[in-house]
Amino acid sequence: MHAAYFLSCPDDQIVVVRQGLSVPASGAVASSKDSIPEVAPGSRHDRTATHSSYPSATDANKLTFFDLPPELRNAIYEILATNTILTLTGDKKRSKDRPPIVGLLAASKQCRKEYLPVLFSTTPVVAEIKDFDFSNLMRVVLGLYSQELKALRENPHITIQLHTHNCTRENLNNLRRWLVVRGDSLDRLPWHYDVAAQDPGHSVGRIRLLRELEFYAERLARLQSRLSDTLQWELQPMVMAFDRKAAALDNAIMGVEKGLDVDSRNAARRLPSRGQS
Repeated sequence: MHAAYFLSCPDDQIVVVRQGLSVPASGAVASSKDSIPEVAPGSRHDRTATHSSYPSATDANKLTFFDLPPELRNAIYEILATNTILTLTGDKKRSKDRPPIVGLLAASKQCRKEYLPVLFSTTPVVAEIKDFDFSNLMRVVLGLYSQELKALRENPHITIQLHTHNCTRENLNNLRRWLVVRGDSLDRLPWHYDVAAQDPGHSVGRIRLLRELEFYAERLARLQSRLSDTLQWELQPMVMAFDRKAAALDNAIMGVEKGLDVDSRNAARRLPSRGQS
């Protein structure tokens, strides 16, 4: 069972909260330079638990977690990280009625120092984006320290989940700002894109949703044609995410598990091939 957590960034601080619960920034995460783990070059194990953190206890009854061999502590960290999901919501406001909880990040400075790099480089991370407003995500990423960015760059499971309700000019301007930031950055995180569109399970709902997905895919493709080469390249994975979701839904409407791929489907609809992401 995966434990779901949420990341938000009020007042330029990252908060990690469990589903329905929150952890104050002062104890839960590294929100200041004093609490950011120093990441040494090398493998993930090299920069986490590499030695016993405290002198060996002479009394077996007084053994602590840090008396465990570093290999065992690292194994525990990795198991916990792989069963955790971090979610960055698009809501800039944090609920004040969520009671604090105690977790590994709040257990001790040493535990946070060892666990945070493993968490950021291993656990699935989902950033929820509504109507192409990436402002909260950009604020969080800009507030990360180099050690945290380094760990996230090693994570193959970081996803931007797109929630679309409107496609106004302002929404597209928000999207353009995101593309410019991505294009100008030399330290980009390896985000994947996914469209949050649940299959309604019936034909009428599927057809309506398919039209909506096709609308966004074509709208983004038209925008893409007006952008510079760099921004076109940045937008391409997002266009493909809408195409993939539309193709999967189209196959469901036709009652087949695997029908036409994206390029074949676009060719049948006399649309240009949009490549792969």
